[in-house]
Amino acid sequence: MTEPCGIILAAHGSRHPGAMAALDAFRQSVAAAHPGAVVAVARTVGRKHGNAAAFGGARQVLDVLGELTAAGCARVAVQSLHVVPGGEYHELLAGLGRWLADDAGRTAVSVGAPLLADLADVDRAAAAIDEGLAAGRQPGEAAVLMGHGAPPPGAGFYEALRERLTQRDPLLFFGAMPREKGAASLELDTIVAALAAKGVTKALLLPFFTVAGAHACSDLAGEQPDSWRGRLEAAGITCRARLAGLLQIEAFAAIWREHLARAMARLS
Repeated sequence: MTEPCGIILAAHGSRHPGAMAALDAFRQSVAAAHPGAVVAVARTVGRKHGNAAAFGGARQVLDVLGELTAAGCARVAVQSLHVVPGGEYHELLAGLGRWLADDAGRTAVSVGAPLLADLADVDRAAAAIDEGLAAGRQPGEAAVLMGHGAPPPGAGFYEALRERLTQRDPLLFFGAMPREKGAASLELDTIVAALAAKGVTKALLLPFFTVAGAHACSDLAGEQPDSWRGRLEAAGITCRARLAGLLQIEAFAAIWREHLARAMARLS
């Protein structure tokens, strides 16, 4: 395998300090495994959400790519740290495509897939949830996972994951946030109804995000009435939460590392 001289870890980004610390810890692990490469975290969320300082210093992917190539780097692996191939992932691909067209073949760029890129990834993730992430539950306690909504094809991976989890354990529930801010959470409504039908009164809340940022700490586990915790507890379900991003859990980090290895192999 030909080592790239640059590796860009492309994540949505977060203003939450703990979330950015988790991204930097993963960056350090990748840098230790590839000492000959410059490894940087870059964000895929747009500039309208804030500058680099608001995201722990993480700059836009194309800005980092331009800096690497200006320094003489001719081979770059861009590893998506998205969970599914959703809108931001496809925007990343489109932006890289435009950049490469202007680059006129001077730079080789290879992109690593998100966490869930095929059904084998879905199966591995379901096993990691059942056997690790949601392990140690109390008798009769459900596990409720919150993911980020996505358009097709990303939404299809979430649906496949939901089916795998149900097959493994009927008390494993996955729901995605509404794609529009402030919209009703129909998937949570379905989960609440299913828990009530099963007579479940306890739930472990788990974020299914790359890092545990605002969505995990506020939308999922926050104390406000419209959070998932608030909605579930209003329905008589006592909740507790484990707030760790997937990047902090080895079983999921290993999938991203394998996708990076495949991207690097394509550079040789």
